[in-house]
Amino acid sequence: MSNSVDNDIISAIYRSHDPINNFKIRVKLERLTSNALLPSLHRLKIEDDLSRLLGDDGKKLEKAKASRTETAQALNETKRSEYEEAVIGWQQKLFSRFEFDTYGKGVGEGSTALERKYYDDIQKMKANHKQPGRIFTYIEGDPHCFANDLEYFVTDSPNDDPSQLALAVDNLRRRGTNRSRLQKNNLINEKPTPSELREEHYATVPHQTMYIMADLSDRIEGASAQLVVIPQPPNEHVLCTIRVYSNGTLILEPDFNNGKMAYIVETGNVNNEVYHYYLEHGSTPINMEDLIKERKLFREVCLRQQTHLAQIVGNEFDSPPPAVLKLNVFGEIVSGKNFEYDDIYVYYCLDLPDNWYAEPTMIFSGYTHTASATKSTKHDDVVYYAHPFEFELWYKPSPGSADHELPRMPKIFFQVASQDSWSRHRTEGYTYIDIPSLPGFYDEEVRCWRPRGDSIFNELRRFYIGGSNELEDISYVSIPKQFESEKSNTPLSRYGFRTVTTGSLNVRLNVVFQSQSIAVEHAKHRTAYAANRYGFDAFMSNINSVIDAFQQAKKRALEVRESTLQLLTPKAPAFE
Repeated sequence: MSNSVDNDIISAIYRSHDPINNFKIRVKLERLTSNALLPSLHRLKIEDDLSRLLGDDGKKLEKAKASRTETAQALNETKRSEYEEAVIGWQQKLFSRFEFDTYGKGVGEGSTALERKYYDDIQKMKANHKQPGRIFTYIEGDPHCFANDLEYFVTDSPNDDPSQLALAVDNLRRRGTNRSRLQKNNLINEKPTPSELREEHYATVPHQTMYIMADLSDRIEGASAQLVVIPQPPNEHVLCTIRVYSNGTLILEPDFNNGKMAYIVETGNVNNEVYHYYLEHGSTPINMEDLIKERKLFREVCLRQQTHLAQIVGNEFDSPPPAVLKLNVFGEIVSGKNFEYDDIYVYYCLDLPDNWYAEPTMIFSGYTHTASATKSTKHDDVVYYAHPFEFELWYKPSPGSADHELPRMPKIFFQVASQDSWSRHRTEGYTYIDIPSLPGFYDEEVRCWRPRGDSIFNELRRFYIGGSNELEDISYVSIPKQFESEKSNTPLSRYGFRTVTTGSLNVRLNVVFQSQSIAVEHAKHRTAYAANRYGFDAFMSNINSVIDAFQQAKKRALEVRESTLQLLTPKAPAFE
């Protein structure tokens, strides 16, 4: 059974600095079935109505029997229309049947330059006895391409026609600006001028669009075309959309499917024919010599670019001393859920272990705003905060500490509380999170708990007048400092301390490390890993050689044993 996931239309993003004129795509279109051969009731009704209109006095016309020559021509025409292949370049114009008939009629005084150009191209095709196929294209500048490439619509209705203002704004967004070269220092402009704000207002990168289409309308050839009074509307389907941006990005929708399942498209007309098509990369591949030269040149360009970036960083970029670790934490209290009461806020504070330092102006604690719970799709009471916080810390090991000793990471404590309209304050939960010892992005969901008293009166007071048991020291959420020291002989005991599990908090952390020692150690570890890997491979090679020698010696010993047994075994006498 085929996998339907492989037939999903997925767009792909490619990046290349090569000229886009070298890009080519191969399209293979083939008809799978033709329901015109099936006795459709709707089709038979249309044929009857058409025959009555063409007959005399409402009588049906008698169908003449087709000759062998007409049958052979029809089969040949059907065979040609079942498969079509085309290699299309960037912004290469292929005319459809409708465009071939429309632009080929002639040009007048009010014709545009594009219409006159298309008329000349069609006349050349007629002189060379060429006819348009089912595969055609809409390139940049075509009315269809311009109308369908709008990025900003007023409404989401499929029948919404863009106004002149929408067309002008979209053209302004897609138009490239004549920008000068960037300055080599002070890349961030903290005080831009109004003209610079207007230039940088539009974030859309200029791009060009191209559509690869298929005309799946029924072909009416020969004398049959003269009998059709009403012109047949074109049945156009988009096979592929190609967008090329000025920064070298190419977006292909759908992606190449060579080696995968074909894309399916149905005509949707009376015959309801089914087609499938393939999209393949048809550009000329580069030879090996040019590829080696290109890679060598690319490495040189990368080295020069790294040197250039190192020069334009600026003097404001500071680095910590060699023996100091700089830690930046960019966090966010995203949300909380499943707490008992509403109107909740969160208090957070940072706890620094030994040998950790911070600037005196840094804020170590803070509060979120008070938010009400909302019902989510999972039937949980969710409170959304999206409250950001930031810490900049420094770690300097003590002189007596061992080399490469892993520092004790700081902790962030959280206290969740609620306060209603009657000013009744309640503690909803405590929790904490350790700042990870590895840089990266972390999305954590931490569970909360709150103290519970020994008597039922504590819960009654919490419900009626507010107020609840709280921790005198919030560091008791984890292990306090006086109990973390190895010299402390006093054990921490929470025996008899009653708690209640409450809701949870969703916290996101972005951890950044900056240290010269880490960079040096990272380079050493990479070299040591390569050396250890080489030594491990050599060790395994020696083991394999010893095992092979042992197997050969064992085989020779078995052969000697068998030959010795044959010599010592007495032969049985032969009786006549």
